[in-house]
Amino acid sequence: MTPEQIQILLQIQQRQMLAQERIANSLEKITVTLEQLAPKTAPNYQYPLESFKTFDWSTVGATVEKSDQHGPAVVSWGGQQFIRRSPANKYDPAIWFSRCTGKAEDGKSNTYERLITFKPLSKTEIDPLPEKVRALAQLD
Repeated sequence: MTPEQIQILLQIQQRQMLAQERIANSLEKITVTLEQLAPKTAPNYQYPLESFKTFDWSTVGATVEKSDQHGPAVVSWGGQQFIRRSPANKYDPAIWFSRCTGKAEDGKSNTYERLITFKPLSKTEIDPLPEKVRALAQLD
């Protein structure tokens, strides 16, 4: 290889290295942007209690990490683990997945956030849509 060819190869390598550095910088910026866009708190989705047994966790972006005889016990979402809970009291039955987010302002109790709650949904009567709305939505 001639000295001129070696010089050309070195220039090509230098340009490639600079291009790779620019790509790496761009990827870092994209990662930061995605982290900023990601939700900071769990959404507390609401689903009927009877859907718990066959629930498709991928629909909420979660993955089952541990299960027991009652179904999923620990799920991961957004890089965090949420543990199954259910009250043993006089209130309505429910199953939810939550995680501790720190101490409350009083410094004694913990604060929690819920990823999802399975509970009996209310069977309230649904009001019909007004005529004006049906007409604008072209439902008639």
